[in-house]
Amino acid sequence: MQAKLKNEGEFAIVSIQGSLEIERAQFFREVCKKQFANEKVIFNMEKACFVGSTGIQSFLDAMRIVSEKNSHGLCLVGLKPEFKRIFDNLEMKGLRIFEDESAAIRSFDAACEAEIQPMTSSDKEVIQNS
Repeated sequence: MQAKLKNEGEFAIVSIQGSLEIERAQFFREVCKKQFANEKVIFNMEKACFVGSTGIQSFLDAMRIVSEKNSHGLCLVGLKPEFKRIFDNLEMKGLRIFEDESAAIRSFDAACEAEIQPMTSSDKEVIQNS
């Protein structure tokens, strides 16, 4: 398994390539725990291969750690059917799955817009009457 990191503005995009083998997946889990706690991170799984349960378990642990510790949540893109079935059956806080990186990036923008809503006239009245 190889993980290639590229930064696009405020986003960290991690492209996973090759087989998810336990030897590398455990190291990957530790890196994720330290590196992606507060970043807007997208994991691109287009070139990842499913090999065995031991490698996938360490990988899933890494994804769970990121999703639980990261206030922005976890975005996965490019999932093959075997990975999609696994993630669809997991209850993982903050997990979002998209077809491609641009859809994932737009989801972060939409989340920011939802958090920053303009004041309504009733909000202004409450402030003025305080």
